Amino acid sequence: MIAEHVFTHTVQAEDDNKKISQVLAARLSMSQRTLLRLRRSGEVWQNGLPVYMRETVRAGDTLTMVLREEREQGLLPESVPLDIAYEDEHLVVVNKPAFMVVHPTKGYTEGTLANALLAYYHERGQEFIIRPVHRLDRDTSGLVLIAKNPHVQAVLTEQHHTGEWQKSYLALVSGVMTEKQGRIAAPIKRVGNGSRARIISPEGQDALTLWERLSVCADTTLVKVTLVTGRTHQIRVHFAHLGHPLVGDEVYGHASPLIARQALHAAWLSFKHPQSGEQISLYAPPPLDFASLFTPSQYVFF
Repeated sequence: MIAEHVFTHTVQAEDDNKKISQVLAARLSMSQRTLLRLRRSGEVWQNGLPVYMRETVRAGDTLTMVLREEREQGLLPESVPLDIAYEDEHLVVVNKPAFMVVHPTKGYTEGTLANALLAYYHERGQEFIIRPVHRLDRDTSGLVLIAKNPHVQAVLTEQHHTGEWQKSYLALVSGVMTEKQGRIAAPIKRVGNGSRARIISPEGQDALTLWERLSVCADTTLVKVTLVTGRTHQIRVHFAHLGHPLVGDEVYGHASPLIARQALHAAWLSFKHPQSGEQISLYAPPPLDFASLFTPSQYVFF
């Protein structure tokens, strides 16, 4: 099945007499890859007439771009309830439950967020190709940003690389953190031999985590964690490195009778909308298994 994505743009005075490709790159942030996709399998229309991207525009012209792509084979829709935090024609943000994989892997071919989203859009008669801008671990709950077309995915991915959008987490860590806030700058390296585990190593990739203490209860600390970089298992590895592994983290700490996973929830997400330029800021409260570790009065957000 072929999915079509349509974009429109009205040429402004400052772009008069520029090439269409220049306008699309500058005003819609279309990458060279997206422009190449348009040339090969899409369409560009100027005031209702088909044109080549090397042609020039005049102020007031209406440009219409049609991107086409074929849905991946083998991914089957599965009707699973979804908590949609935000959605429009360009992207969707889902509050993912714990124990759900974002996209099928060798070990998880069914029951993923991708399967659930495919069913969600099939029920609405829409073709949908899963394009996660970032991922969460299977056992981590919270907000996941997914683009609905390759152009939006490319723009959001670039924003992620340049730090223009931010995601923050709630984490419950072992022990009492005496400082109010801090930063963890420690490079992370994959262990190897087929393991997904990571370690702190000078040979690893640079990784920076910012944190602030929210509350202390008994021998645990609730922290708000903001990722500056986005390495696999970054929060889990960094806090274990500090001697404060996440509660319930069996890989970098110990299992807990209080929660059947690491106590980590992607609660905040803020990004610039790739089409409107609007700043979108979202918050998803922690699920019951996490929230039950604290009474509401113990949550202090700054």
